[in-house]
Amino acid sequence: MGNYMDKRSQIADYLSKDEKICVKKNNGITERFSYEKLLKSLVLVEVPFFESDKIIANIVSSLYDGISTKEIKNIVYENLEDVDEQIANKYLASTKLKVRTSRDTIEAFDMSKIANTLVEETGASQETAFEIATDVWKELKKLNVEYLTAPMIREIVNTKLVEYGLEDLRSRYTRLGIPVYNITSLIENGNRDNANMIHNPESIHKYVADEALKQYALLKMLPSHLADAHMSGDVHIHDLEFFAGRPLNCMQHDIRTFIKYGLKVDGTGDHTSVAAPPNHMETLMNHTGEIMLAAQQNMSGGQGMSLWNVFVAPFARGRSYEEIKQSVQMLVYNLNMAYAARGSQVPFTSLALEFSVPKFLQNVTAYGPKGEKVGVYGDFEEETRLIQKAFTETLLAGDSEGKPHLFPNTIYTLRDETLKGEFDEDLHLVHELSAKYGSPYFVNMLPKYRNDMANYMGCRTCLQDNWTGDWDEDCLRTGNLAYVTLNFPRIGYQSNDESQVFEYLDEYMDLAVETLMLRREQGLKCLDDFKILPFLDQKVEDDTYYRVRNSTLSFGFVGLNEMLLALFGEGIDNPEANKFGLKCLEYMNDRTKELKQETGLRWTVLQTPAESTAYRFASLDKKVFGDKAISQGDETASYYTNSSHVPVNSDVSLVDKIKIEEPYHKLTPGGHIFHAFMGESYSDPDSLMSLTNKMARKSDIGFWAYSSALSFCIKCKTLMKGLNQQCPTCGEREDVEWYDRITGYVQQVGRAKSASGGWNPGKRQELVDRRRY
Repeated sequence: MGNYMDKRSQIADYLSKDEKICVKKNNGITERFSYEKLLKSLVLVEVPFFESDKIIANIVSSLYDGISTKEIKNIVYENLEDVDEQIANKYLASTKLKVRTSRDTIEAFDMSKIANTLVEETGASQETAFEIATDVWKELKKLNVEYLTAPMIREIVNTKLVEYGLEDLRSRYTRLGIPVYNITSLIENGNRDNANMIHNPESIHKYVADEALKQYALLKMLPSHLADAHMSGDVHIHDLEFFAGRPLNCMQHDIRTFIKYGLKVDGTGDHTSVAAPPNHMETLMNHTGEIMLAAQQNMSGGQGMSLWNVFVAPFARGRSYEEIKQSVQMLVYNLNMAYAARGSQVPFTSLALEFSVPKFLQNVTAYGPKGEKVGVYGDFEEETRLIQKAFTETLLAGDSEGKPHLFPNTIYTLRDETLKGEFDEDLHLVHELSAKYGSPYFVNMLPKYRNDMANYMGCRTCLQDNWTGDWDEDCLRTGNLAYVTLNFPRIGYQSNDESQVFEYLDEYMDLAVETLMLRREQGLKCLDDFKILPFLDQKVEDDTYYRVRNSTLSFGFVGLNEMLLALFGEGIDNPEANKFGLKCLEYMNDRTKELKQETGLRWTVLQTPAESTAYRFASLDKKVFGDKAISQGDETASYYTNSSHVPVNSDVSLVDKIKIEEPYHKLTPGGHIFHAFMGESYSDPDSLMSLTNKMARKSDIGFWAYSSALSFCIKCKTLMKGLNQQCPTCGEREDVEWYDRITGYVQQVGRAKSASGGWNPGKRQELVDRRRY
């Protein structure tokens, strides 16, 4: 006891000599040295009483004003090592090594937590878990750090798992995240994978979440061979960020459902207000937008409505044309101003309009205000035409500054009766819209491969009444569940002869089938088990609103032209090479028929809307195949020709382009498009209308648009044809915005004088390369 008191006396005497001894903490705050706190830290790790005394005396002798807590802990640890290594380790873990946890707390390091999480998260045995945890502790002791982070510890654990050959455990234990540099870049520069996204706080949040969910899909949802196939570029699995939580792609809605039963935007009515069946046209316009927005919260792709003006027509009965147009204007502005979809986008929407009531709808029961039956749709021919006219005039006027309304993608359906003269005035107005903004799409219902219905969702994905033969079942309240894109040029680089092409086609399609079946399975879980898609899963009579049984599973493709070049030295514009291209697509369609028989599911082939895929595939193949890779563009921005299109810079005539591409529309029933890129001079509506008539009557082109490049001066609000570097009205150079059709829809390219904007480098290069007619 006397010795202990002597030590205390010595320490007290030392401290009293300099009462200004202060300790600087890690947070920058300075406080007086505390003998009691030091003693308590030693007692907590069970340092023998007499040893504590000696250690404190050694520490006190080393004190100086301004010493850091880190220095004090190092001195304690070194002293404890001389006494008992086990106690020293315990001290190090409990006081020196602090962990910044994922729960936003700072805690003392605890080796047992590593072992416990390994058991819980990976299913490792207790023995293996503690062996790994012990090895990790040995590594951590070597680090001269005050604080550890949860990600740092997890990385070291994963390294040990790899060293032990436990790769399966490592994949389950991996932490998902995004590097600090990438988040900084997102904040400062944005992202150009999706041209419909603007650079703002919500899009930054979306991209950070997307990155984590993409990693989750690649690590958790997909077996390694499928993840590798995507990352290496054999195939492209679209919307990986939505694979786990919203795996269903796009949808065609039936607005009659909400006319009859009202609207619950959350699918249940438990969390939002519930609307009764609409009584007025204005209410129905509002519901149209809310339906699309609500469904987009549950899905990864675009939202469409076909036969829209026919189904809305009963609500226009007794209304003046001015009232009808005012209601339509409200809808158009709402769809373009609702920055409430994923990442602060406007909802990606499409509306298909009819010029009259189609024959197959003439005697179908019509529903009007309050969901009541009001006759048949054939009774509302005049109202159908007036709504279409009002919509077209609203789009033609543009917004208050003269810019085009970018949504909805407006699709005009051409039927045999449409082209017989009675609707020429309406058709001319639509072609004025095409001449001015290049925004309308045209659906051709005249080819022999058509029946009564073919509806398109956004860029090109398509449903036709060729599944059960019922236009309602086949085309409404369902959509494309998902698609996977095949890298055609890579098949060309790898194949020594034509037979090998089909071997690779089979292998790539096998990868796509496995992926699509996994995605469908996840979709069913999200609907039925997890109950996280309530809008789609809401009950309608004896069915769910979304008819998942009728959704399509699709094979997309990119770069048919470059594959042909790799195989034959000639591209799609060569008749002989093109024959082989058609043969490949016929082979894929035969495979979809086999899959329908095997699975009972709806398989299709489509032209991929490859907004980023064509650029990604070309970039990957340049690295893998070097000079053997054939691409469009240049070294800084290469890209593949999309799907079965003629290269955008080809010098073939428009007529020849139609002849080359039209056979592929029949072979891509899951979706396709023909691009006619118009020149910088003002297009003549009469000439466009004549071309439409010829394409509809004399070709198998199923879906097309007359695309115009536009420039808009933000300073003086002047709209110009072509991609102008300078405004001719006010001379502005910096604030000139470019517009054009990206892959399906018209969108801002970015500023003329800036590389920033909505389009990725490959698409921007393609824009420059496009030959205008």
